[in-house]
Amino acid sequence: MGRVTDRRGDFCAWTANRITARNALVVLEDLKTRNMSASTSHTVAAPGVNVAQKRGLNRVILDKGWHRLELALTSAARYTGSVVAKVSPAYTSQQCHACKHTAPENRESQAVFRCRACGHTAHADVNAALNIKAAGLAVSACGDLGISRSLKQEPVSRATGRNP
Repeated sequence: MGRVTDRRGDFCAWTANRITARNALVVLEDLKTRNMSASTSHTVAAPGVNVAQKRGLNRVILDKGWHRLELALTSAARYTGSVVAKVSPAYTSQQCHACKHTAPENRESQAVFRCRACGHTAHADVNAALNIKAAGLAVSACGDLGISRSLKQEPVSRATGRNP
């Protein structure tokens, strides 16, 4: 078991090194793996539905090591000067990258994305990745999503009278 753990750690470190060395900005979905891998709510008297399937899904989620890769990326980014930004994963797989129309019907299947508004067709994962990238580029230097004026922003300069 230790050998498998070491191999996974080496893979995450190697991958993180390559990604951060080649990219100034790395954008990740802010996935809550603890919530995603929570067990189904059930009792002995009333067992949950699809407990075996959920157990298998939890095993796969935890086996992929998303958190370990995130930690490796953050660590490698300190040495390369890259920025690791985390964005909300909400609706990234349902939003059209071309026209920004969001609807659950846009996602026809696991692999097919077809926008109901403009007809844009793409692989669902590629479309979601483009949406995640766009959200990451929209993150301002202050670390917020740039929706309104940041509370971390410096006040208007008296010398120039301009917003920084």
